[in-house]
This record gives sequence, C-alpha cells and structure tokens, in this order.
Amino acid sequence: MKYTLKFLHPSEQLITVCIETTTRQASTYFYLPKWRPGRYQLQNHAQYISDVRATQATGELLFIQKKSTHVWEVQAEAGTKINLTYVYYANQVDAGGSWFDHEQIYVNGINLFMYQKEGIDEKCELQLELPSDYQLAIGLKNEGGSYHTHSFHQLVDSPFFASRDLLHHLFEVQGIPMHLWFQGICKPDLHRMEQDIGAYTKAQLALFGDFPVSEYHYFVRLLPYAYRHGVEHYNSTVIVMGPGHQLMHPQKYKSFLEICSHELFHTWNVKCLRPTDMFPYSYEGENYSRLHYITEGLTTYYGDLMIWKGGQWNLRQWLDSINGELVNHYQKGGKDYVSLEEASFNSWTDGYQKPGTPNRKISFYTKGYLVSMLIDFEIRRATEDQYSLDQVIYQMYQSIAKAGRGYTREDYQSIIEAVSAKPFEDFFEKYISGSEDLEHKLAEMAAYYGFELYHHAYRTMAETWLGLRGMVSADGTYIEHLMPNCPALVAGMSLGDELISLNGQKIEKNLEDLLFFFRDEKLWEFHYFHEKQLKMAQIVNDGNYKAYIPQFRLAANGEAEKVERIKAWQSVRVREQLLDV
Repeated sequence: MKYTLKFLHPSEQLITVCIETTTRQASTYFYLPKWRPGRYQLQNHAQYISDVRATQATGELLFIQKKSTHVWEVQAEAGTKINLTYVYYANQVDAGGSWFDHEQIYVNGINLFMYQKEGIDEKCELQLELPSDYQLAIGLKNEGGSYHTHSFHQLVDSPFFASRDLLHHLFEVQGIPMHLWFQGICKPDLHRMEQDIGAYTKAQLALFGDFPVSEYHYFVRLLPYAYRHGVEHYNSTVIVMGPGHQLMHPQKYKSFLEICSHELFHTWNVKCLRPTDMFPYSYEGENYSRLHYITEGLTTYYGDLMIWKGGQWNLRQWLDSINGELVNHYQKGGKDYVSLEEASFNSWTDGYQKPGTPNRKISFYTKGYLVSMLIDFEIRRATEDQYSLDQVIYQMYQSIAKAGRGYTREDYQSIIEAVSAKPFEDFFEKYISGSEDLEHKLAEMAAYYGFELYHHAYRTMAETWLGLRGMVSADGTYIEHLMPNCPALVAGMSLGDELISLNGQKIEKNLEDLLFFFRDEKLWEFHYFHEKQLKMAQIVNDGNYKAYIPQFRLAANGEAEKVERIKAWQSVRVREQLLDV
C-alpha cells in the first residue's frame, strides 16, 4: 500500500491521507487501529477521521460504508486499483498523538493510517507533501522521494517531525548514530546531553551486547507549559516536555534524562523482547497481558539504573530515584488490594490517569520498578553478586527476542530461577500475583547493602495523622484522597466533602496550621459539608494512626563487604554464555 500525506489545512489542523491499493476481493475492508503500542488502553482515534471517500484510479466514485467504529468497507471488483482519501484532525499534544498547525507537524502514524488485514505484513510506501522550506526529522531512509517500510507495523512505528526551525544534533555512541531533534523554544546544552546520553547508552549496550537497529532518533517537542510524556518506537522515541525554557534546569533536566534512558531501553525491551500476548501486535482490540511489570516496570527500573551504572549519578542520587518510586507506590491506596498482574490486565479498563474506584488502583510502572529491583537483589544475594537481573534480561533478549518469539511469565520465572539457582514461586505469588506489602523485602535489601530503611512521614500532617489529602480551591478546602482505613474515613468523611471547621475554627486554606495548633488536643472535631448537608465527625487523637512511607538512606557505617556489594550493583556484569533453561 502507498500512503501520501498532504498538509493543506493548518488552520483547521486537518491532515489529508491518501491510500493507493488494489482490491483483492469484491468487498475490501479498511481498519483504523483501536489503540497504540505503549499505551495499553483503547483509544478512539476514529473520532478524528472524516470526509472518507473512495474512487477508482480513473476518478470514478466507489461505494464506501462505515461498518463499525474503526472499519470501513469499499465495494469494487477484485483487482481494482482504488484511492481511499480522508482527513484526520491532528490536535493531540502528547507524545502519542499527532499535531499539525502553521508552525509544525508531528505525525504518529498509528493515529491515522488505515490498513487491510490481508496486507498488514507487506511492504508500504510513504510520501510526504511538505512545505518546501520545512526540515524533516524521520527515522526512515529517503528512497527516490519516498520512504519504504517492510510492513504496516514498521510504518506506524516510525513517527516524524517537520517544521522550519528544527534543531538537529548528530553524534555517535560506539559507532551508532544518535540523532537529537528539538522542536519548540529551548536552549539545550548539546555537549552535556551528548556526554550523558552516551554514558547510559554504553551501559545499556554492555548489558544487551548489541543494538537491534542501525541508528536512533530522539524526537523532542518542547511546550511552553509543564508537561512530560514519552513513547517508544522502532528506532526512535517521541518525548514531549515543558516548559521548554526550563529544559536545562537541574530537576527538569534530570527528568529529561530519565525519560530518555527509559525510552532507549524500550528499543530492546518491548520493541524486540515482548510478551506473547502482544507478539505480533493486533490493532483490532485489546492485547491483554499480565506482564506489564516487565514491559514497563522493569524498563522504569533499568531506565534509572542505567544512569547510575553509566556514572552520571552518585549513590545518593540513585537512592533518590528509588525513594521517589517508594513515595509514588505507598501513596497509592490500592497497594494492599491490587496485584501487579491485575494492574497490568486492568489497564484496558482502568486506563492510566482515570481515578477508577478509590484505593483500588496501582501503577505497574512504579510497583514494577520496585519488584524488579527486589528480584535483582534476590538474585545477587543468592549468587553472591556473581549474577543479577542483568543476566536474566540478556538471556531473554538473546534466546527469546532473537528467536523471533514472545515470552511468558513461565519463561521469565524459569530464567530467573536458572540464573539464581533458587526457586522464585513464593516471591511471584506474594509480590506479583498477590498484593503482599514490600516493606519486609525492602528491609532485607537495606541490610544487604548497608542502607537504613526508615519511616518517613507524609508531606502533610493531614495525610500523616488523618489519612486525608485536601485540595484547596477558590471556594474552599475539599477532600481529594482518603487512605484505606484511615481515621477520617472511619469517622464518616468521603471524597469530595468540603471541610468547614476544626475544633470551632474555620478552615480557610489553613488546615495544616490548625492541625499543628491542635496537635495536643485529645479530640479533633470537624464540621464539613457532604452533598451540601452539614455533618460533624470526631476523631480521637491517640497517636495510633501514623501513615508513613518506607525510605532508604545511607547508613553511618561503611563495611567493606557492603561497599563491594554496592559496587557490584553499579557495574554491568553479564556472562555471555547462555544458560540451559
């Protein structure tokens, strides 16, 4: 199939799509993907498709009818050359969408390219009719004015940017071309980026042994407001960050480096090494998997770990990364109810930002990071640091991904057990299939490395003492979150309630001040509105409830044995011989 994109209506943000193909039967069906790889939930891209028409190559109109939300039928005799045209409204700012206006173009093909089932594995051709003064950033090679892919899968996994003011920087890491593309207002320190990206890239190459593609592209779109999102692709990533003028500020740059390392790691883990549930991708509906603690959680762990292994972070900065994930995990009320496998499977219904049922949701990114770290620790402890999760990933890449197949939970567990020479069934049942708290294992890990695991209070007294997180707006203070079994919940308060007073004092953006003032009172009496009805709740201040978050910190002593264990953790140690599994 040949695809042509025309950019004729920037004010309306409409991209014109033209598809040339030959029918194979009397009724030809065109499908628009219902979701995009990297985001495991259904997405209604079809709502942005309009003006669909089909003609013969001679221009004669053909009968076309929409058969379902994402399927169109064209009627023509078998062997007829046809042109299918439509427009797509490109107005999505995140890294998974598409955008078109007077200044810039960003196309993620999964949003707007239709396909025929029978031709999904066949070669595709892409032509772009861009303004003459536009520069193009794309990971495909230009062959005679067009771009060719070996399948529809590669076509929709090859995003591109185009504009008049693209900033491009090319460098090499161990002979591999690395492209940095920036679109938007920014002043990147390209020399520093080259050094930092090169460092974690070398660590990742040392882990896997080779690079699965010939070059890599970072497509970075800078927005004028706060934002952060990244999506992995075949030989590239799209990263949307903001505000652009803050890119080199320490915290913003740290976040940028983390997401860059994460997305590069996906080049191996997900783009090559993938669960059987998504091998190959099916775009017609849900690709259910219970293994996103590997696809995303392990990638989140290694994305940060590789920055430390590459020498760009010191140990304290690495612990800051771990502690940040601990905060994210322990602030999720669902940690005691929802397993990693359930969270993975439920992404198709729960989504990502959707709140869902209160305290019944966790992030497989965050808990997957922590569980991956604990598996890494368990292997190291069992083998006296001779092996680690590094070896497991290397083995999976070499023996499964390169064999052209997907993996199962049984594959992952059996390789872990072969590397560590110990059973892991109990670990998987408790922390992956089950929802047992991680703190016991975190304490064991702290002792192994000579860290201290301590209880850190939540950032507010309301969270620490009441299990309540408030949201202050122009017209009052409202309950935004309640932890399971917390005093506020037990006393009868609910999400969305408006807090009016504490011990007779009006609450006006001063809940923390009042809690501190009444900290020694034996009874806290709250008045609040629930569904516009005034209610009263009494909470006994007996100190029995103290919410906390487990955190690591460096211990005072520096025992030589434990220092060596930390050094081993920071190194990349892979035995290139594969184990019999």
